[in-house]
Amino acid sequence: MKMLPVLPHEDVRRTQIMPEVLMRSNIDERGRPWTGSGGGPIIVVPAETAEHWRGTLPPVDVEVTEGWTWGDAGGPECDYDRACDPPIFEGTPFGGFGWVDVQGQPVLILDGATVASFEADNEGGILMRDPIDEAEDDSKTISASSWHSVGVDVITLTDGRLYMFDSAYAGAGDPEQIEAGDGVGVIELGPGHWRVEFATNASEVDFVRFRPASEERAVHDSSGGSAVA
Repeated sequence: MKMLPVLPHEDVRRTQIMPEVLMRSNIDERGRPWTGSGGGPIIVVPAETAEHWRGTLPPVDVEVTEGWTWGDAGGPECDYDRACDPPIFEGTPFGGFGWVDVQGQPVLILDGATVASFEADNEGGILMRDPIDEAEDDSKTISASSWHSVGVDVITLTDGRLYMFDSAYAGAGDPEQIEAGDGVGVIELGPGHWRVEFATNASEVDFVRFRPASEERAVHDSSGGSAVA
């Protein structure tokens, strides 16, 4: 399913060429990391891979014609274009879940501008996207059978952190150097293999659950058919 590209903030290019501007990690009133977007998808990328995400900038070592921009059917595809049309995608009433490849690693894409927040627990944590104020956002109301994978079952983290931010912006190894208009949410899971599962509840709140995965399952999944094209 193709996502409709949404025009990023008008200041995307301006902030991307101002390296002296530092962004702080987002924490909400409940102590949760969070982020939003200017209308397009949110990326949730491992810290060790984040510097390779280029947002609306052209691909590295690719010549572009004068006037080239993201979404140009006659030019090269930028990372933001890929986030708007991921090869693996499942739509939901207010967004959806998808995956794109970055440096050979699967990277999570969350469709739409709905705010994303992450709540840690003693097994990992749960990312939620609540499109309606005061909607039922308790993941405990979701039945065990509702949790499912979407193309990719397991991700491997070496740094242990995930950065979530507006996919129209370029990434960086240091979250304070990512100049996304809605800031950066830093998820701290820890190094290792993490099973990623998805669900949407009756209030149409989307959830992404992270749980430790066994070494055997991680090896099996990496050799199976879940690779992102």
